[in-house]
Amino acid sequence: MEINQLISEQWLAPEVRAALFRALPTVKGITMAEDVPVADGRRGVAFGFDDDGARQSLVLDPQTFRYLGSNSTRLQDRTYERADGSRGTFRAGTVSLTAQLEAKIVNQPGQRS
Repeated sequence: MEINQLISEQWLAPEVRAALFRALPTVKGITMAEDVPVADGRRGVAFGFDDDGARQSLVLDPQTFRYLGSNSTRLQDRTYERADGSRGTFRAGTVSLTAQLEAKIVNQPGQRS
């Protein structure tokens, strides 16, 4: 989870990204899969772990080690309570995808270019 947060939320020098990429398969419980999609259709190498009834995967470009997005699959049903007291269920097999389309280094919060 910590490597996932570093890769998905922080700017990292290419050699640091590469080192984390190499370290991921050595972490106990991490699985690796190739050709895994993210929300915008790109495909990459996924490093996943099972957490709370779901397989959570971060997907990286296999050439650049850049974060492409995430891919999450429910392994079992999960019922939750909404703020209004009603209940909902995520069914086993439900897939959630994200994609990081752009990331830039800026000089201040809110700066776009």
